[in-house]
Amino acid sequence: MSRIKSICDEKDFSKLYKQGKRWYCEGINVIFLEANELKMSVIASKKVGRAVDRNRAKRLMREAFFKVENLITRGYYVLIAKNDILDLDFCQLEKNLKWGLRRLKCLA
Repeated sequence: MSRIKSICDEKDFSKLYKQGKRWYCEGINVIFLEANELKMSVIASKKVGRAVDRNRAKRLMREAFFKVENLITRGYYVLIAKNDILDLDFCQLEKNLKWGLRRLKCLA
């Protein structure tokens, strides 16, 4: 597993939210903006649950993203957890993420 850089700059986030393409899947929202480098960030708000639940949701999203890392195009990715993410099993979450990335035309 290679090291993917994290999106930390507020300017990058605001650019992503304004210009990025969005897709809403079951359990996860994906925002994508094409760029020369590969960066990603995972977000889980307090609506997802307690801190334990939010951290689990972020770990699940990261792992699902790392499984498709070799198939995706370069760009900025933001994965946002929805309330029902913890009700899905990992296979469903991975399938939903692949489907969303395919719909955004960033999956080879």
